[in-house]
Amino acid sequence: MFCLQYGLTDESYKYCYGIDDVGRDAEDFFHCHSISLVAARRDWAAFQVLLKGNREFTVSVGDTPVFSPRGQLPNVRLKAAVGQYPEWPVKMHIIDFVEDDDRLMKADILLNDETVHVEPGMVQPIWVEIRIPEDAQPGISRGRVDLFVHTMFEDEVCTASLEFDLDVKDVVMPLPSEYSFHLDLWQHASNISRKHEVHLWSEEHFKVLEEYIKSLSELGQKAVTVIASEIPWSGQQCFKVTNYLSNLFEFSMVRVQREAGGRYNYDFSIMQRYIEMCFKYGIDQEIEVFGLVNIWTSPEDGYGSVAGDYPDAVRVRYFDTADGCYKYMKSAEEIKCYIKALEQFFIENKWIDRVRIVADEPSDVKLYRERLNLLKETAPSFKYKTAINHAEFVAEFKDEIHDFVPILPCVCDEWELLKQLKDSIRGRLMWYVCCWPPIPNTFISSPLLESRLIGILTAYMDLDGFLRWNYTVWPERPRERISYRYPNWKAGDTNFVYPGNDGRPLLTLRYKNFKRGIEDFELINMVKKLYPDSCKRLEKIWDRLLYSKDITDFHPSRGKKAEELYSLDYEDYKCVRAMLLELIEKAQTCNS
Repeated sequence: MFCLQYGLTDESYKYCYGIDDVGRDAEDFFHCHSISLVAARRDWAAFQVLLKGNREFTVSVGDTPVFSPRGQLPNVRLKAAVGQYPEWPVKMHIIDFVEDDDRLMKADILLNDETVHVEPGMVQPIWVEIRIPEDAQPGISRGRVDLFVHTMFEDEVCTASLEFDLDVKDVVMPLPSEYSFHLDLWQHASNISRKHEVHLWSEEHFKVLEEYIKSLSELGQKAVTVIASEIPWSGQQCFKVTNYLSNLFEFSMVRVQREAGGRYNYDFSIMQRYIEMCFKYGIDQEIEVFGLVNIWTSPEDGYGSVAGDYPDAVRVRYFDTADGCYKYMKSAEEIKCYIKALEQFFIENKWIDRVRIVADEPSDVKLYRERLNLLKETAPSFKYKTAINHAEFVAEFKDEIHDFVPILPCVCDEWELLKQLKDSIRGRLMWYVCCWPPIPNTFISSPLLESRLIGILTAYMDLDGFLRWNYTVWPERPRERISYRYPNWKAGDTNFVYPGNDGRPLLTLRYKNFKRGIEDFELINMVKKLYPDSCKRLEKIWDRLLYSKDITDFHPSRGKKAEELYSLDYEDYKCVRAMLLELIEKAQTCNS
C-alpha cells in the first residue's frame, strides 16, 4: 500500500538528501498543512510542498499523462490555485538536487520538466509561485494545493489539500527595469554556446542568449558584459584542473580583418547586436568592457602578452587576407588603433557615457597605474570600473576610477574611507563577494537566506548595488557535477542558473531568494523616500535582521559566525517584509 506524507514550508528551505542544511528535519514539515504569505501588487509569493512516500513514485505538476518506465508506480499530481482568483498565474517547479562539495545532494535547481521519479524515503520538494496582478484587490485571499493520486489507468483521487493565505498589501512593486538596485552579474556568452552546443555567435546562439538575458532582466540586471579581446581571465586557470576538465574561456565579440595593404577593418556587429538585445530587455544602464586592462596572465602556461611593447596582455585576433591565416596583433601601435576604433564605435552609437572599462582584481598598484594611464591616453572618453580585493587600491585610485566595487573584506577594511567617498566619487559604490569570504555568500552550502541578505546588507551599508562574476560560469558538466576546483571555489560559486535541455536557463532557489533580497532593498528605499524620519523607522528592520551593526564585524578575521552577525530565521525576514509594506501602505494612504 502506498503511503504519502506531505507538508508545507517556506521559500528559503533547502532540503538536503538525508541531512537538513540548517538542522530542521524535513519530517517536522509534514505536520504543516497551511501557510501564510504576504505580498504587494505586481509581486509574487512562493512556498514549497514537501512529498515523501514509503515506496517509489512519480510526481507531476502538469496535465500530461504520466506512465513510468519502471512500471506500476503511483503518481502524485499537484494542482494549485488562488480560490477567488483562479485567473492569477500559479507556477510550479519540481526542485532538483546537485551534489555539494561534501558529496551530499542538496536542493537547488527549479526544473522545467513536469514529472520526476522519487525514491522511497526521499523528500521531494516542489516550488509553488503565485503571481499577483497589478490590479489585485488588497486583502487576504485563500488558495490551496490539491494532491491527486492514481496508478496506471486508475481514476485519480484527490487525497489531500494544502492551504495558503495570501495577504496582498496596497503597494505596487516596481518593475525590475525600475529597480534602483544596481545589479551586475557578469555574463559569459561563449560558455553558454558551449554548454548548449550551438555555434558561437550563430542565430541559434543568439536565440539561447536571449533566454538568459530575459532571466537576468527579471532580477533587475543593469550591466551588459562585452568581451573585447581573447580570454581576458585566461580561462580561470581551468587548464590546471586535470581530474575534471573544463573550459571557461571567453572569446572576443569583435571580428578583425587585415587587408592586403595592411589596413585593419573592425566588425563590431556581434557586440552591437548583443548590446541592443540587452537594451531591449531593460539592461541598459551600463556597458562593461572586459579585455582591455588588467588582463589575467599566466605566462608560464602560455597566457601572457602577445605584443611585447604593450604593458598589458591585450590579445586581439585578426584574419590576414594576404595569406588566409589568423594572427594576433603584436605591436602596441596596432592595439592602440584597435582600442581607438572601439572607443569610436561607442561614441557613434551614443553609448560612450554608459561604457565602463572593467579591471578585475588588480594586485599591483604601480603596474595597474601604468596600464590605466596608457589606456586613458589612447581612449580619453572611457570611464573605469574596478573590482577591488586589495584595500590599498581604494585610497590610491579614488580620483581616477569612476566606479568602485570592493569585495566585502575590503569594505570592512576601508569602511570609514568609503563612507567619506560615497558622496564624492563620480560613479557608483558597490560591493561583491566571490569565492571569498565564506559568509555571507551564495554557495550551494550557504543558507538561502544569505542570498536574500545581499540586498538587505546593500541597503544597510547605503551602497548602490552588488556585483558577482558568476551568472553562467559553468564547469564541463554542470548538471552532473557543479563542484569545481574545491576548495578554491565552493560549489555554486560559478553560477546562479543552469543550462536547460530546451535552450532556456534553469533558475535556482538561490536565484529566487537573491531576487527577494533585491526587492527588500527596493522596499527599504521606498520607506527612505516616504518618511523624513526613515532612519528611526528602519532601526526596527536592522534590529530584527542584523545582530551586529558594525560592518567591520563581517571581516573574516573577526572570526564571527553567521549566527552572530545576522538572522537565519525566515520568520524574521517575512516579518520585516510585512513591516516595510505596511509602512509604505500607510504613507501612501496619508499622502492621498
